[in-house]
Amino acid sequence: MRYPFHVFQTEVEGHVFWVAKSNYLKGCVGQGDVQEDAIRELAENEEAWLETAHETGIPIPEIEPVNPDEYSGKMTLRMSPAIHREAAMIAKEEGISLNQYINDAVVSKNAYMLRMYG
Repeated sequence: MRYPFHVFQTEVEGHVFWVAKSNYLKGCVGQGDVQEDAIRELAENEEAWLETAHETGIPIPEIEPVNPDEYSGKMTLRMSPAIHREAAMIAKEEGISLNQYINDAVVSKNAYMLRMYG
């Protein structure tokens, strides 16, 4: 795929599925029962979107360059001891690191916000 995208899980009328949505190409999405299927469908739809845009004269957006030094992927986080303890316990029960648990929580919240406002 050429364009950045985001992936989130949603539910419609009791059916839970994954959605992959282009960050640049309006209306370009993919869906599937698993993330990989949604991303694969998005890749196919992206090619079709670009081909149609080229044929019909729709402007094709340019990808904004990302400064790789802008975000390191590391951050310091402060929280109450009670929340820290609770998160550590849940992570242990899930068999994942606390770091992975927090990362998953941020990904989940981001997906929700993008679904609501993105």
